[in-house]
Amino acid sequence: MHTLKTHTLPGQQADTYLVYWTNSTVRLGGLLRVKVAAKVEDKAIAAELAAIQHLLEVRCVLGNNISGNAKTQLVVSSGAIRKLQRRQSDKVHLAPYANFLCTRFAACPITVEKDTRWFREQIPVTEEDLLVSGPRQETIRLRGLGEVSVTRHVLDRFVDRALVDQSSDQVMQVAWKKLSRLAEHQSVKEVSRQSLWAGVIHNRDGKQEGRYFLNSVQQMVMVVTDNPNEGPRLVTTYPVTRHFRQMAQAA
Repeated sequence: MHTLKTHTLPGQQADTYLVYWTNSTVRLGGLLRVKVAAKVEDKAIAAELAAIQHLLEVRCVLGNNISGNAKTQLVVSSGAIRKLQRRQSDKVHLAPYANFLCTRFAACPITVEKDTRWFREQIPVTEEDLLVSGPRQETIRLRGLGEVSVTRHVLDRFVDRALVDQSSDQVMQVAWKKLSRLAEHQSVKEVSRQSLWAGVIHNRDGKQEGRYFLNSVQQMVMVVTDNPNEGPRLVTTYPVTRHFRQMAQAA
């Protein structure tokens, strides 16, 4: 069992929070001084969410390139974080900050603990400042394009179409890794629709048609749109149909 424990307290400066953390059962790991510069309600919760994502994905305190599973446990100081992961929270303004808990780390069990004795009289091994200007995107690497953001909606649809044989307690443990492997595979190439009517319909509705990427081994198509504020976003995946053809390689 790998465990990351965090506890958040208000700092002395406005919109600043002290997030104590540990990945050990015997000592305090460190302290993150989190400045929430974004205009968002419940900044203390946003600070703890940002700290958890930073520790898991940037600092990699539980290991490199990990994704959520039953043996990776998160212990947090706010019950709202657990509700956000379960998508049972009315704090919809915090959903973008919790997206990583609903996608890559959806299978992590989360418990809530208010006890502060584990860090109160200890000196942090490390101290770090973290500036939060907005939610950090959860991304996978798509061959031929780079990092693309992923939402829980896309992951759910991928589960429906590609992981139908998995039981409910297993599905989120493998979905993220399988989607990542699908996107990174060496067979992935950009493709286009045969029918010109698809583009006409999109333009008529005032929408720009997305870009299509084909994994020719798994016979799955990934559709990406470009969001002006967030960059490339994976919006859906589905099995190959007759409407696609491989684009000619650029000379």
